[in-house]
Amino acid sequence: MAAMTTKTLIARAKRANPELVRHWLLRRARMGAARAGIMVSRIDEESRRYVDVTHNDAVPLPPGADDYLRADNPALTELEAAYDALDIPAAAHTQWQQGFLKKNLSMAWFRGDNAYVWQFRQLGKAARIRMYLAMLDVESRDDLGLFDKVDEDGLFGAWTFEFGDRPPISRDLLDSINEINYLDDQMGLTGVEELKVLDIGAGYGRLAHRMSAALPNLAAYDCIDGVATSTFLCDYYTRFRGCPDSVRVVRLDEHQKLQDSYDVAVNIHSFSECSLDAIRWWLDRIAERDIEWLLIVPNTPDELRSTELDGSMQPFRQDVLDRGYELVDSRPIHDNDELLPLIDLHDRFYLFRRTTASS
Repeated sequence: MAAMTTKTLIARAKRANPELVRHWLLRRARMGAARAGIMVSRIDEESRRYVDVTHNDAVPLPPGADDYLRADNPALTELEAAYDALDIPAAAHTQWQQGFLKKNLSMAWFRGDNAYVWQFRQLGKAARIRMYLAMLDVESRDDLGLFDKVDEDGLFGAWTFEFGDRPPISRDLLDSINEINYLDDQMGLTGVEELKVLDIGAGYGRLAHRMSAALPNLAAYDCIDGVATSTFLCDYYTRFRGCPDSVRVVRLDEHQKLQDSYDVAVNIHSFSECSLDAIRWWLDRIAERDIEWLLIVPNTPDELRSTELDGSMQPFRQDVLDRGYELVDSRPIHDNDELLPLIDLHDRFYLFRRTTASS
């Protein structure tokens, strides 16, 4: 009898015992991958939880949140129409288009692993260990004692981590504590009387929430964003958190209502997702207000770059300098030579200071 083909063997075995065939095929695949130099490992249940689910639903949504945080909310559709009607570069998106939002955002769970905060896409299966190391790093520079002043409740899908008797932490919490301490160390944030902050690309308002809770000298914190969904969520979230009247959410179509001056402007992971034209438009708004300090945290580890429609990434550091700023500090957000390779997050702070006032 002629030798049976592998296909025939599999077909007959499948009828007899499908489970055996499945394991045999898996072993064959692993052997082939190993010969090709690829290591295949079993994903553990903790890692599977992070990969399969984009948000943490262990903490239920607040009453009414699911009904309000909907794509068809009239307040959001009105915002979208108003933004779409704008003829300014900041309203023309190269990344934050509707297709991107539908793929990367679950509206009611906006603090999960999504377009606003990447909690696991950068951390991978070692997320828990790397979050612990990141916490130790941020804690080592927490001169303001913010770990005792701000907390994390896991609402709206935020992934939280608990270590021993410590209160829960999240990426939102660590980034905010780190950014506030960095600005205080560099420009004396807590010592500025009647502090005024402009947050461009404010997202859902995480830094506004944290800074208003941590700094008693905060007189004004204005949030503005070129994406209607972000403005909608920021308005909801800052109200839900009970932020003081010093925190405002300014619509893009009402950007003229921004204050005439601020002490510092911040842009966290936003310019990197805009076109060069949009970035230049925002930089003009900053420069015309003679804002002394400008903090930019890009998505790219090597340089300040835009995102263009054709997929290219254009450098824009010179555009900042051309508006009368100088770079006074640049360093990794996790500034620890021993921990940085283990945390393996390579975002950087770029802090600029105004040297030339507008005429």
